[in-house]
Amino acid sequence: MTTNLACVDTETVLFDVARSILIHAVEPQNSERISLSDAAGRVAAEDVVAEEDLVPYARSAMDGFALRSFDTLAASPDSPLGLPLVGKVFTGDRQSTLAAGTVLGISTGAAIPINADAVVPYEHVTSREGLIFIRRPVPVGDCIFPAAEDVRRGEVLVKLGSIVSPGSLGLLAFAGRAEVAVYRRPRVRLLCSGSELVEVGENPACGQVRNSNAYVLPALLSECGADARYCGTVADNRESLRSALQVARHHADLLITTGGASVGERDLIKNMLEELGTEFEFRRVGIRPGKPFAFGWWQGLPVCVLPGNPAAAFVCWQQFVRPLVLRMAGQEEIELVTVNATLVGQAKSKAGSRYFLFGRLKISRFGFLVEPLANQCSALVRNPAIANALIALPEGPAAYESGDQVAVQVLDWRSVVQESSTLL
Repeated sequence: MTTNLACVDTETVLFDVARSILIHAVEPQNSERISLSDAAGRVAAEDVVAEEDLVPYARSAMDGFALRSFDTLAASPDSPLGLPLVGKVFTGDRQSTLAAGTVLGISTGAAIPINADAVVPYEHVTSREGLIFIRRPVPVGDCIFPAAEDVRRGEVLVKLGSIVSPGSLGLLAFAGRAEVAVYRRPRVRLLCSGSELVEVGENPACGQVRNSNAYVLPALLSECGADARYCGTVADNRESLRSALQVARHHADLLITTGGASVGERDLIKNMLEELGTEFEFRRVGIRPGKPFAFGWWQGLPVCVLPGNPAAAFVCWQQFVRPLVLRMAGQEEIELVTVNATLVGQAKSKAGSRYFLFGRLKISRFGFLVEPLANQCSALVRNPAIANALIALPEGPAAYESGDQVAVQVLDWRSVVQESSTLL
């Protein structure tokens, strides 16, 4: 599969060109019908429409007495009106009929009797010798849930492309939908490369580091609704890399690699993918950090090549891979929420690249404030862990000072709110 978007330079492309290629590259996965009990967090593959009013009858909103409003017109505090109690209606009972000039006891949620048009709560009346005494007229419709108050027939319960939330599950269950059509989870396979990488339980020797990408990226993939599988870490060795790539592509809808993406002597991943038949749409992007990011097709399989540096891989995930995966999963909303914020500190961008800085976003009485983290090194693991936002700077050269307005992508709203509590 290829796109119709032509690149003048298939080596390095501008940020916006790369984004367009990624967003238009794929379609949602095929749909499948699954049990409602398994649907939480999945993406609806159709509009689910109510087939009936919910509920189709009026119900009592209180424990009390069902009556006709007309029969209470003469009631007053000075002259309470007594009406005979002729029976009771409970939740789950069939609908009864109310005779003129009488009342029926009724429980919360029970069907309003035929001819009744109001309910008076227990605490508003007194009873004596089989009579219910009412001290004021009861308005029509008082203490009644009308028919179809929740949902009307033909109303959309869950929209195509929306995530089936716990609340949506309750609505679907209430509507009698035991199954729902959802998009199949995209099967994403992750392969990390780098002779310097060791597993989390090992003690790194000099020149080695533990592989944090093997934990961050699968977690990010799962958050986006993917069936994520980590396929291991391979050393910077041609034969080992060839074999690992061929294994990783099995049963995959998307292949992601990390590391070996630059132009050094041991940066083998792109050339090896080409030898195996991958045709790259582009091999580099005008973005900092993350310039080595690449995207191509390996015999119909989309392949994303992420840089190995953790901060750079995280930025490229957010800007390129995340919207791609969300689209494959069938979600309608694929963009991070972006707000305008007042810069606290300094920032700059250079020509030819879109810059993304890790930052801490807060809400003050005067609007959003964002402060860049002190160290923006692309090799840091700490920055993606503590940042709650990315400051998005257009191509420069440009310098920004405190008080300037900048665009900010929100990564973690909960953190934003928690940090803002002392400023509001």
